[in-house]
Amino acid sequence: MKKWAYMATAIVASLSLVACSANSNETDKNNKAKVETKAEVKNEVGKMVETSNNLQIKVIGVKTGFGQSTDKKDMLQVTFSVKNTAKESSGAGAADFQVKADDGKTYKVYGLEAKNFGTEIKSGQTITGTGYYEIPAETKSVTLYYKPLEQKMAQWQLKVPSK
Repeated sequence: MKKWAYMATAIVASLSLVACSANSNETDKNNKAKVETKAEVKNEVGKMVETSNNLQIKVIGVKTGFGQSTDKKDMLQVTFSVKNTAKESSGAGAADFQVKADDGKTYKVYGLEAKNFGTEIKSGQTITGTGYYEIPAETKSVTLYYKPLEQKMAQWQLKVPSK
């Protein structure tokens, strides 16, 4: 009788280990899928957007430099090409854009950077300029919004390059 009890216990133990092993593999697959999904960040450098205020805006480059205020910040440098397709002059500048980092916070143009672009664009003219946005150093991706007068007109998903 004791033999049967030991054998039954051994069978139950081995079946429970097999069940744990199957769940572990399934969990590993789910974790890998989550990691792969997180790693697949869009990078829309080169994407052209035509806005309702007759501007064609393209992000043509993204760089990262050291932040000005603290060591825990990086300076995201976004280079734009902006064409005015309207019949009259229009304006555009770095302050018309905002960056939402992967921490969920929104960052406006870094106002102490004198190199931020901003100008009047004559009809049919294309300008190129760079906007500077201070973001947390650990940021991997951002959503860039064209938001003049707090009205969202366009957006881009961008990867933040390492320094």
